[in-house]
Amino acid sequence: MRITVTIEHDDDPDSVFAMLADPGFQELKCERSGSHESEVVVDVEQDATTIVTRRQMSTRGFPDFVKGFVGEWVHVVETQRWGPSDDTGLRTAAVTVEIPRTPVRFEGGITLTPIASGTEHVVDGDLHASVPIVGRKIEQSVSKVVIRAIQLEGELSHEWRNPS
Repeated sequence: MRITVTIEHDDDPDSVFAMLADPGFQELKCERSGSHESEVVVDVEQDATTIVTRRQMSTRGFPDFVKGFVGEWVHVVETQRWGPSDDTGLRTAAVTVEIPRTPVRFEGGITLTPIASGTEHVVDGDLHASVPIVGRKIEQSVSKVVIRAIQLEGELSHEWRNPS
């Protein structure tokens, strides 16, 4: 199942990237997404930045048939592999979201593109549940959670830039 979510930020792509690569922002994202436990690792090596978040999430609110596969808790591992920005300010990353011991995986990309009002932040990829017969149904349920998590980044970016 294809998922594409666009967020607009008031800041330039370098500022948005600096926020995304800040361990404090990633910890806030984990906390606000309802994580019971989390771990954030940001590794910078020359022109590459890798951001890995590991979260333990409740399956409360998931359909019963999904809980039957995963139980009351799932571990979610999100990995973003960022390269340097180009001459225009564009920056891209490969992103994967895995739920270990389940047949569910999201793979795609993130693009930070300069626009007149700041930055267009697009997450685009494929969610796949490799389960015969009910895979599509699982994808439809999990896609709502993935989309909400992406939208949360946009909400938190405003809060991050404008603390009260």
